[in-house]
Amino acid sequence: MRQQGRLAPAPRTRTHPGQALTTFILTWDGSDTGYFPTNYRRDIEATAAGRGVQGRWSFGSRRSGAAAGDRVFLLRQKSERGIVASGRLADGVIFPAPHWAGDPRKVTYYSEVRWDRVLPAADRLPFAELLHGVPGHNWNHIFASGQRVRPPADAALDALWSAHLKDLDRSRLIPGERAGVTFAG
Repeated sequence: MRQQGRLAPAPRTRTHPGQALTTFILTWDGSDTGYFPTNYRRDIEATAAGRGVQGRWSFGSRRSGAAAGDRVFLLRQKSERGIVASGRLADGVIFPAPHWAGDPRKVTYYSEVRWDRVLPAADRLPFAELLHGVPGHNWNHIFASGQRVRPPADAALDALWSAHLKDLDRSRLIPGERAGVTFAG
């Protein structure tokens, strides 16, 4: 497979059935150049409607160790810190391409991601909840994309995110229909 004039490695797949997938943290500085506002809004709307979206995201200095289906979470940094998206790696290939900020002298390494849920910053899983709910990961030392979340912190993160999404979805139900209960008016 060719990517940007180079021969890219073949997608890595798990060699044993039931082999655990790896979880990675991808980062976003919250800037409009890091995630264009029109793309961000479109991805929020699509995933809220149950449609996944495909995109690519920087993998920082990581060049290997990823496989198709690995879990990824997007951590918004700087302001309104917290998890704003989740997805899976499409093929596990990490490839070089021009830097996302447009600097022609820089190359960044990316992977294709299938986002299953993208949230507005206001609905993020707050950073403080990550510190408390996923204590096995060093959240204060994430400086770039591609950081692996090791077991058992990976399972704790997935459970916390799932509960967060469930709470968000429940809070959006029409008043009187929360938790499957209908109140007579």
